[in-house]
Amino acid sequence: MAKGARRAAGDILDAAMPFLRRYGRALTGHQNSGDTLAAKARLSTRPDLGAISAIDIRVQLFTNLNTIWNALRACSLSQTAARRQILALTPGSRETLLLRTIEEFSFAQIAQILGVSLQNVPELFETALQEMPYRTGSRVLIIEDDPMLAMDMSSCLGDMGCTVTGVARTASEAVCLAATSPPELIITALSLADASSGLDAARRISRQHPAVSAVFVTPYPEKLLTGAIGEPVFIIAKPYLDQQVRSAVSQAFILSSR
Repeated sequence: MAKGARRAAGDILDAAMPFLRRYGRALTGHQNSGDTLAAKARLSTRPDLGAISAIDIRVQLFTNLNTIWNALRACSLSQTAARRQILALTPGSRETLLLRTIEEFSFAQIAQILGVSLQNVPELFETALQEMPYRTGSRVLIIEDDPMLAMDMSSCLGDMGCTVTGVARTASEAVCLAATSPPELIITALSLADASSGLDAARRISRQHPAVSAVFVTPYPEKLLTGAIGEPVFIIAKPYLDQQVRSAVSQAFILSSR
């Protein structure tokens, strides 16, 4: 019985790890430091084998990561301008935003993860929405082979005050567009029209423009959250909500600050 419970708990932990990595990467702005946070949280999580629940274990994992993050925050943010922006935000608001929009936790679960009163969470969330940095005129390249999705993404970015520099359907098109009109941010699908890869496009563009940030949009985010070397930082799932795009873009802007 205990052996089966341990195996079940281990399976739940394994299934949650990709999304724990995503949260860690979004908090720190780096794959390595985010994945390290996730690994430490996994090691410190000891599920109650008498009451196994996938939701409870997931909440416990994120709670442990948040505790570790709070202890290491000062040394986890390596970019001075990014640190200043984050320290200027209302404490807990950024975490609430990511937990709600990207990881899709309930307000009650977020209260448990952050160790705050449930009545404070909706206010933290609204504050986070108000504090999102919108860089009017920021240049964004969309890499997406579905015309309707590209149009929807363009509209969302326009509402944020961004300037869409172009829409590419393939990796090669994206590299050419970036060469003629350098973007500050790339939003890219993983699989493109000619079987090329958005990950390859982002890597090629970043070699020419090292300061560019990238947000990946894919139906299978776990494929980019394995812990393998060279995975991206900001990842949202298809189909997405505008609020998820806004959250990911705002965090990319904060953490790319120099």
